[in-house]
Amino acid sequence: MDFEQRSPLAKRRIDLALERDDVYATAELKRTATGTFCHWIVSGLSMTGLPTMLLDIAVPLASSEEPAMLSEAKAFAEKFILPMAKQLSSTPGAGERVPSLNVETRRWLFEEHMQHHFSPKRAGNLTLQRQTEALFNMATFLEVVAPLKSIAQFQNVAVGTVESRIKKGRGTGAIPKASEVRARNKSLKKGLDA
Repeated sequence: MDFEQRSPLAKRRIDLALERDDVYATAELKRTATGTFCHWIVSGLSMTGLPTMLLDIAVPLASSEEPAMLSEAKAFAEKFILPMAKQLSSTPGAGERVPSLNVETRRWLFEEHMQHHFSPKRAGNLTLQRQTEALFNMATFLEVVAPLKSIAQFQNVAVGTVESRIKKGRGTGAIPKASEVRARNKSLKKGLDA
């Protein structure tokens, strides 16, 4: 497997490039207000023998210093990204873009996962504050419209109670500030470091 770091010929910064057989993966390290990510774009040969895009995935990293981030990203790619891409290249739908989730589907998925993780037998010792923080972060990840209402209905409390818990969670850092989330999303969409 070839390993390349920071291609001097690239118009944009590529922090990592890996190749295994017919799979080629490039990655950008991204710092955001809430952590660090490695954004992978992976291509390969489809069943028809034509090059196709296989993966577009942002993976959170535990490391915060660049050399450690590169090492962590490379190890993750060797263990997960490249094998997954190789497997995907052998499927008939390789490279086909999946339509984005619509508003109703995102809400339904959030409710399904919310009910699974926060049922009384699974929520365990989590306080309602911690549950609300986790629920709000899950809803933000799925870009759920009107998450406070869904959380309030699920917890059988007023929307104002959920708002208060979210404000408290932002104060402790358990929930990123709205401006940080907007900056992160803008950064990830543009492919820029925040």
